[in-house]
Amino acid sequence: MDTLMKVGILQYAPQWMQPEENLVSIAEMCSNMSTDTELVFLPEMFNTGYQLKPATIPVSWQDTTIDYLANLADKYQITFGGSIPYFDHYKWYNAFLLINKNGIAFRYDKSKLFSLAGEAEYYTPGTKREIFLYGAFKLLPLVCYDLRFADLIYNAGIPDVIIYSSNWPVQRIHHWKILLAARAIENQCYVIGINRTGFDENGSEYPGVSLVFDFNGSEILNLGHNAAYGEVILDLNALTTFRRKLPFLKDRSCC
Repeated sequence: MDTLMKVGILQYAPQWMQPEENLVSIAEMCSNMSTDTELVFLPEMFNTGYQLKPATIPVSWQDTTIDYLANLADKYQITFGGSIPYFDHYKWYNAFLLINKNGIAFRYDKSKLFSLAGEAEYYTPGTKREIFLYGAFKLLPLVCYDLRFADLIYNAGIPDVIIYSSNWPVQRIHHWKILLAARAIENQCYVIGINRTGFDENGSEYPGVSLVFDFNGSEILNLGHNAAYGEVILDLNALTTFRRKLPFLKDRSCC
């Protein structure tokens, strides 16, 4: 089983409540991908922007988004990951979806809703954190505000890669950098944080700074402040060797 995996990050400014435009932007940015890219990650609510009133969102948009990305996934032989407003059984969720050519391969509903902005008034929190096995890699998808709560990871197991699909505002971007690095260090794993750029209709400014940290907490990718596409290779053998050398994780269960 392949122990190297190339992942891509799409950093951009989602147009407010314009899913078709956002999907076209994603398709255009995908033209920059390497042919051996396997996973491509997107910001939080990448099809609508950070919409706090989901009742204004046509439910059909989620099917449009999933179908469009499934077709792109088939074209490029990749899997997409990112969050969208998702309606299921009369409730709205901020759902991280992994989408391949067959549609939804995995779904995680954001656990920690951002009460400061009122997200908890309109969305239902998820109750499960589960690891998704992609080839030899154990992935743990999470969403934005989840980053502040380390226990969410401890309750899910020991991942090889943690992914945060996010809309992280400029005034707290120093928290973003420190917390992503901390999650990488304490879990001895790769951590990927995808953030958007630009402004939204909530009056928030987002600086980008999508980041990837390795299992030693070293920054290995930083997309800066503008719309950008970046790629990085994750090495499972290097991660495993590092954990064996410094087996801190074996002591986690005793605490």
